[in-house]
Amino acid sequence: MKYWVSKLNIKNEIRVIGFDDGPFVHIKGNKTLVVGVILRAREYLDGVLSTYITIDGLDATDKIIELVNKSRHCDQLRVILFDGLAVAGFNLIDIHRVCDETGKIVIAVTSKKPNPARFVSALKNLDCYEVRFSIVDRAGDVRSVEINGKPIYFQCAGIGVDEAKVILKKTSVRSAVPEAIRMAHIIASGIVDAESRGRP
Repeated sequence: MKYWVSKLNIKNEIRVIGFDDGPFVHIKGNKTLVVGVILRAREYLDGVLSTYITIDGLDATDKIIELVNKSRHCDQLRVILFDGLAVAGFNLIDIHRVCDETGKIVIAVTSKKPNPARFVSALKNLDCYEVRFSIVDRAGDVRSVEINGKPIYFQCAGIGVDEAKVILKKTSVRSAVPEAIRMAHIIASGIVDAESRGRP
């Protein structure tokens, strides 16, 4: 495994992008908004990216790779953060492909402890089960870290577990969820519903 960064050079203003999707009616084949917020660690807003991804489709990985690589912010970005492995329902993100094809660290986080057996069982109701299962399997073990007194669970690519924990702590403010993901959720839901609601 090639690591893109070591614990020794994780800067306080490391630039990250956090992705989350907006609310949607769960109709397979429709598309939903996905927003990416670029922050310097957890404070300074550098930019916002967006795209549309197919509900329960298989285009999330390609769309995210293209969006990041074409962005004028690409050279400054160091870390890509996701709210879990899936957007737009069960449109799964291959974190290792995203890492390899963008050259960025990738960390997928969730505030709820994953239930792998239940998740895999749900995938069996979708087409291309083998492809979807392989994406989940390649993502690797789920790790955890406590941030601001709360546990958060994550899988990572292009970085060691200890270094990933440092990044998650540097990019979170009051909650355990990285600020870039929290802001992406607020912006995406605000655009779709005209007012933000809920939290990632």
